[in-house]
Amino acid sequence: MRLGTIISSILLSTSACLAHAQTQPQQKQPTPEEMQKIMDATMGAMVPMIGRMTEVMIETQLRIAEKTDTAERIATFKRNLYEALLKKGFSANQALQITLATAIPSTAPSGK
Repeated sequence: MRLGTIISSILLSTSACLAHAQTQPQQKQPTPEEMQKIMDATMGAMVPMIGRMTEVMIETQLRIAEKTDTAERIATFKRNLYEALLKKGFSANQALQITLATAIPSTAPSGK
């Protein structure tokens, strides 16, 4: 799961809790300062977890990248892309430039 998705989910849950709290008749609506404190506490609690998740994701990606099979599969992906571009009518130079600019499949948003 991507980090942005996790953060969005937690913020959505926090927002839902705040919305629920606001609809409860016995509770007063939080002031902007109280809401800021709630958000700060939520974000403060998330930071260590996000840091650890990031470390795990990077370590996992490095373990996979070290495998011989990974390099072979990336080479196959790039070669297939290049050949498909040629078949679609791109010149050899255009196909090479597109292939170079195309990121390999990754969990990172812009992993080249």
